[in-house]
Amino acid sequence: MSQEAHTVIFTTLSGVIGGITKAVSAKPLLLAITFGGLSTVVIYAAASAAAGYVVKKLLDKLSKEVSEYYENRKSNDNE
Repeated sequence: MSQEAHTVIFTTLSGVIGGITKAVSAKPLLLAITFGGLSTVVIYAAASAAAGYVVKKLLDKLSKEVSEYYENRKSNDNE
């Protein structure tokens, strides 16, 4: 598995665990927690991580293209 995949998995799991821990630690809210609510949190965390990963990949690609453009332009100016 690549480093980026590990980062996505770790971010998703830590977000889910943190959210569930915070929800369970609040005693008055403990009775209001349902399986449906927990599954919604898990799905939302996974969707957020996926969206963040896609945005990161797009920005990385854009940054690479801009860098290559300026490198090519600089090398053409030196010729």
